[in-house]
Amino acid sequence: HFLSFLGLLYGLLVGQTYGFVYTQQESLYYALFNEVTEAKSLLEQVALVCQGRGGMYPKVLTKIRDYITNDLKKFCTKKDNKMSP
Repeated sequence: HFLSFLGLLYGLLVGQTYGFVYTQQESLYYALFNEVTEAKSLLEQVALVCQGRGGMYPKVLTKIRDYITNDLKKFCTKKDNKMSP
């Protein structure tokens, strides 16, 4: 009976841990999706604001590219393009 109890306890702990990790991963995906959505919106706004300002547009695009490369893409691994915490 004692081993059955330990097995049940272990199963509950593993289940809770898996649920917690899954919830964290899901939250990370939602946050990254929202961040990408905001970046797309920012890019559209930059296109409108920089109309007629030829020298400003390339500089702003360079900064947005740096942001995407240095901040957003650091959540993806290079091997399999899956998100890593």
